[in-house]
Amino acid sequence: MIPKAIIKLLTFLDLISPYLCMRFAVYLWTKPSKLKSLKLEEELLLSSESFLLKVKPINKTINCYHWRGEGPKILLVHGWSGRASNMFKIIQKLKQNNFDVYAFDAPAHGKSNGSNTNLPEFITCIESLALKLNPIYALVGHSLGGFASVYCAAKKIKLDKIVLLCPVNSIYQLFETFFNYARLKVKTRELMINYFFEKTGIKINTELASEKLVKQINSKVLLIHDQSDKQLSILDSKRIKKNIVNGTFYFTKGLGHSRLLRNDKVVKKIISFLKN
Repeated sequence: MIPKAIIKLLTFLDLISPYLCMRFAVYLWTKPSKLKSLKLEEELLLSSESFLLKVKPINKTINCYHWRGEGPKILLVHGWSGRASNMFKIIQKLKQNNFDVYAFDAPAHGKSNGSNTNLPEFITCIESLALKLNPIYALVGHSLGGFASVYCAAKKIKLDKIVLLCPVNSIYQLFETFFNYARLKVKTRELMINYFFEKTGIKINTELASEKLVKQINSKVLLIHDQSDKQLSILDSKRIKKNIVNGTFYFTKGLGHSRLLRNDKVVKKIISFLKN
């Protein structure tokens, strides 16, 4: 959510200089919030073998966590303004079932340094860590981390399985929602889209969507979404579902976008899917 005072500032900048407005909008768009973690999360991180990973393509260092097990390697990917420990309940159960579990804090998230990041950096972090851990059995991605996981599974990494929890579908639609909420004019919108293309090499268009990318995934997919999710509509996952080649689906009710990560039935579904 953008405060009304910031909306007014964006409107003013949009009138006098679309370029300045675009740069300020980019700053807002790429700056995640850092929320206080729970005691259980901190305890979980202390039980891990933590290490730093230099992600050379983006020249950033991220905090990574390893819970050693004798089973296949599982890599968890949190969402925007999230952190690795958000999935503490899932991690605990994976540990109990002897999986070899890895997670990381994306740049500017959790305990990783920085104040700004973007989706391509999420993707590059997954790719760099996957290269170090190769082979990876499964990715578990939440929200924007779900989209990043889909992108990697479609274009970057070979996997046996992938778990998507309330995943982002259309990146273009995310931009459009932000543009409309910030009341940006057409010129500023175009400048912002072009800016991200020049910075990342990824075109923000209607093709950049999970529902298109899943067609390229041969891995087994578990898709979970809550019908009460107010941040990302379940309609997005229903669009994704139509194009999944080899999928299992579980749609919950009353859990919302984040509480779903701590629900016993959801965690049980994930463990069962990964074990079977």
